Amino acid sequence: MISTNFYLIQTESGDMIRDVKSMLRINIHLLQNKTFMPNPAELQFYSMYEGVCLAFETVNIKDYLRPLVASALLWYAQHLGYPEMNISSEYPHPGLMAG
Repeated sequence: MISTNFYLIQTESGDMIRDVKSMLRINIHLLQNKTFMPNPAELQFYSMYEGVCLAFETVNIKDYLRPLVASALLWYAQHLGYPEMNISSEYPHPGLMAG
């Protein structure tokens, strides 16, 4: 069962996934009309949702929080009602984007 400790908040730059207990934070970037400059110190994951590429990027990730990232992303996909969301560490090629 997926943890219910995750929730979404809105920030100046968009939505963020948070974890109540660990304080894990993951920014969600919509890459529709903007350039995304990944932070090399953070983890990045990508997905497509309704024809828009999403980038997920951790915020001040600590080593002990890394195992929670997959659970947070799975929670987010289920939260959207799209549990079959394909999430990858590879930026999707524009020709392969499918909504």
